[in-house]
Amino acid sequence: MKKLIYPALWLATAGILLAEGPEGFVGSWKSDPGTPTMTRDLALDGKVVVMTEHIPGRNGGPETIMIRKYPTDGSTVSMDQGFWAGATATGKMEGNVLTVDTTQANGTKWHDVWTISEDGKHYTDEMSSTPAPGAAQGGRGGKESGKAGAKGGGRGRGGPNKFSYTKE
Repeated sequence: MKKLIYPALWLATAGILLAEGPEGFVGSWKSDPGTPTMTRDLALDGKVVVMTEHIPGRNGGPETIMIRKYPTDGSTVSMDQGFWAGATATGKMEGNVLTVDTTQANGTKWHDVWTISEDGKHYTDEMSSTPAPGAAQGGRGGKESGKAGAKGGGRGRGGPNKFSYTKE
């Protein structure tokens, strides 16, 4: 009997530990009901979670793909593609929570807190922003500033806004 219990306990513990490290975020995630429709493919490049976000186009328009980096070890990374080109992000993973502060080239600051569930099947992204220097708070367009279908387009800046995802 002990031979069966110990391996089962080890596997259960390993599953929780994976969910608590950056490896727990790796995979394809679909937004939950009540969250703007999108999917996120998350991959680990060293100690950086690389997010490829697929945002459906509006009214038959093309899908928007955004790539963003989330460091997990306290380091700072630069981004060089699309909407996030010129942005820098500093982040740290503690237990099952990844906290990242990103500054875009225009000065807009984003604060993301990702929390992965103990079973590793769900995570939430609580995000807030401050406008670029000289920009007005509020308005339309949300995170992607007018891009079709983007992150709840029409949501004002500020926050926090909370989004949830389920692993596919």
